[in-house]
Amino acid sequence: MGPFDLHGDEPIRARILPLRMMIFDVDGVLTDGRIIYLDDGRELKAFDVQDGHGIKLLQRAGIEVALISGRFSGAVEHRARGLGITRVYQDAKVKLEVYERLLSETDLRDEEVGFMGDDLIDIPVMRRVGFSVAVAGAVSHVFPYAHYVTKAAGGRGACREVCELILQVQNRWESVTQRYFGPLS
Repeated sequence: MGPFDLHGDEPIRARILPLRMMIFDVDGVLTDGRIIYLDDGRELKAFDVQDGHGIKLLQRAGIEVALISGRFSGAVEHRARGLGITRVYQDAKVKLEVYERLLSETDLRDEEVGFMGDDLIDIPVMRRVGFSVAVAGAVSHVFPYAHYVTKAAGGRGACREVCELILQVQNRWESVTQRYFGPLS
């Protein structure tokens, strides 16, 4: 992704600075939104490896990550476990209820939480959080509630884009990536 040019965009910077948790929708955000069904009824989802690394970088910086999905999928459980995400809420038909429970469990305030979504079901949470993000391919109704719209599409780097943006704005990028860019021995 590289450095983000938010010069002159202090309102977005001010929303990102206090973040302590980032919540992601799954279908259409961590995936491209397609669901592939096998003949026996099992479903397949494709997750972007670079998005996953972005999540690990956020966690390394001390920012907690949670998933809230309107559907249930075993693949999501496996992906979350592989990334060390313990706050996974699936089959959440009313995401705002889950969000409010998350706030009470963590003692976080709205301004300390970000959310990334792509569809109507995400709007109530997007209206509450301190930093709301829509993916490039979101339904048009979501855009008015987004503080930031990704350049990348869901399942195609949008998550990584936001993770890097948060880390750079919070001046944590160098510390969490030092192992990659440090001196050669």
